[in-house]
Amino acid sequence: MRKIRRSWIVSLLFIIAFMGIIFRLYMIQIASTRSFSLFDEQVDLIAMAQSRQNKEVVIDSGRGEILDRNGKSLVGEKNWHLLVFPQSEEQIAYQQKKVRAITDLIHYPMKEFISLVTRLRTPMILTREDGRELILTPDQKEKIDALHLPAVRTVMSDQRMTLNQLGQQVIGQVVRSPLLMKKWFEPEVESGKWNSQSLLGISGLEAAFEPFLHGENEDLLVYTTTQTGRPLTGVQMLQKKIGGINEDPPKTIVTTIDKELQRQVEELMKEKRMEDGAVVVQQIADGDILAMASSPKGTTIEDEKNPWENRAVMEATPGSIFKTVVAVAALDTGLVKPDTVFYCNGKLDRYHLHDDNPKGHGRETFADAYANSCNVVLGTVAQTLGAQKLSSYAKRLGLAQEVIWNGRVFDEAHFSQLPEEQTGLIFAKNTQANDPGVLAQTGIGQHDVKMTPLQAVNMITSLFHRGKTLEPRLVKEICDQNGRVLYRFRNQFIPGAKPIKADALNAVKKMMRKVVTDGTGKSVSRAPWPLAGKTGTAQVGVKKDKYNKWMIGFGPADHPRYAVAVVLRSVPDDGDPRAMQIFQQVMELLAQMEKAEKKIDEKDVRQK
Repeated sequence: MRKIRRSWIVSLLFIIAFMGIIFRLYMIQIASTRSFSLFDEQVDLIAMAQSRQNKEVVIDSGRGEILDRNGKSLVGEKNWHLLVFPQSEEQIAYQQKKVRAITDLIHYPMKEFISLVTRLRTPMILTREDGRELILTPDQKEKIDALHLPAVRTVMSDQRMTLNQLGQQVIGQVVRSPLLMKKWFEPEVESGKWNSQSLLGISGLEAAFEPFLHGENEDLLVYTTTQTGRPLTGVQMLQKKIGGINEDPPKTIVTTIDKELQRQVEELMKEKRMEDGAVVVQQIADGDILAMASSPKGTTIEDEKNPWENRAVMEATPGSIFKTVVAVAALDTGLVKPDTVFYCNGKLDRYHLHDDNPKGHGRETFADAYANSCNVVLGTVAQTLGAQKLSSYAKRLGLAQEVIWNGRVFDEAHFSQLPEEQTGLIFAKNTQANDPGVLAQTGIGQHDVKMTPLQAVNMITSLFHRGKTLEPRLVKEICDQNGRVLYRFRNQFIPGAKPIKADALNAVKKMMRKVVTDGTGKSVSRAPWPLAGKTGTAQVGVKKDKYNKWMIGFGPADHPRYAVAVVLRSVPDDGDPRAMQIFQQVMELLAQMEKAEKKIDEKDVRQK
């Protein structure tokens, strides 16, 4: 009898629990979809579902414009563009005639177009294959609209959310993040001046200049996705505007970047299949950055590589390019002269240091050792210099610190033009810096040493400013919407910059020229300009089976005007020649740029 009663009780409990579940589902799906109680808060379940199913693409961010050094728009200028949605090959085949008509209209190879849209994950503004803007004429827009292809829409866009955006990592990423907005700009949000839902720059110039670029009027396209997150093209798409009170209109940022040079450098990196690395081009006279290109590019993280991270300001093991610091320090202190003779037998066994040439270089001068990138000689000189002098000269040349322009801008005392810049390193905190083995490895740019490509190129430029290191500029001016200059960034040196002896600097420049004529950089000796530089190979990775390949230098060697730094990170081949090839080809681009500018100037003179 007791067993029967127990069975009835258990069954009744199951029935009550089941009825409770039914009632709960009824309340969720029918009775209270707009005001369901969750953790003591009223939640709109339909809105929650839509937030997961509906996505948005920002057509016009309403933010300020970012211009290149010649006044050409990098982002912010409003034009008609093509918004493309992800498509399968089956969908393309079904609409093949219309797709063909569109690609013919915009002069875009159909094969590349199909490859692109089938790889897309989210809708994006289309650019040319080489990164140039694809701006539609009124006639093109009208004809494309008449085709009514769901996967393609014409939109008036400010080029902020663009596939293959030029200078992607320099310009930076814009997202919608109420939490970050409230954290970073609490006074503006609390006062109601800014909407916490408005777009926010989280990297690059978009982040650094957020107070000036911020806008409150956006134009969005809202679309619906499947459960897997794939956009449903042509279904429930809604174009809407988000507006606010914009008491302080967005400003215009004028950069030092040369748009065409930036595009050509990025195209060159693509041609050379640079998967992970950076190229930086600097104008020697004033330290301005003309191009800053980073790879990989894109919108999604693949293989743990974030395409929004700017490799140009990320630290990496420099290898032999750090020997330039050793050379400057040794020559400036009088420890050596260019013609001081050394003997290299190929190894310093006691300190586990070997030269690339196992037999050694034999009898050689210090200038020869630098040109040959002799580990034994430079490692030995670093030991003699000691940790204090090595560290001191490295910092005087702009290493182990942030170097990008930093200073007072209006009410902000420490405004940085690129706040994500990494500092690099000479000796780690717990390293026994004066240990002879540590000094030998440090002298050849290994052990703890880290350097960014921006620091590397700026180190070269400092050789032409009496050894005093400039703070490179990425932005020249902040202007209002009428073009009136509100703030001008003046050239300045890093704090505590001190000059280096002229004869030491001149000797290093000649040694860098010798690297190209007689040393490890001979492959770039065929360039139209005479060049000077320093190569570097650094062993990296847990197993030391990957290599950072560097080439830094200046040109033309007889009248130096540009400094260039190239790095390929974590390549499998220590003989990879691409850093030198890219260095030479970037210098060739600069030579062509100067030639074109000269022709324009001569034409203007004739017309006057």
